[in-house]
Amino acid sequence: MEADQVAIAGESCTQAVETASTHDELKWGRIVATPVLTVASAGLIPALIGANAALDFADRQNASKMRVACGYEALSHGPILDDVETNAGISMGLTAIDLGLGSDVARVQANSSN
Repeated sequence: MEADQVAIAGESCTQAVETASTHDELKWGRIVATPVLTVASAGLIPALIGANAALDFADRQNASKMRVACGYEALSHGPILDDVETNAGISMGLTAIDLGLGSDVARVQANSSN
């Protein structure tokens, strides 16, 4: 939303929009920290994926509340959970690639086709 739209929507919208910066900072922290911690300790992978999914869900819930505060329809839980699930799956796939597991899978597939 543009600043003038937020101002017109009222104080609750203004306060809700201000929370977005906190979620943006958390998101950037996750983007930087997750690969570093994955490489540092593969044992943290389940906890990292779980924490990222929980933070992703919280971010999307906050976005839904912000929409309501600004006069828009709330996001329904189904699409939110679908997006969180998709992102967790992508995260698991990227983690496998970060750890080099992707190359092992490709090698096994190549060897099995010979």
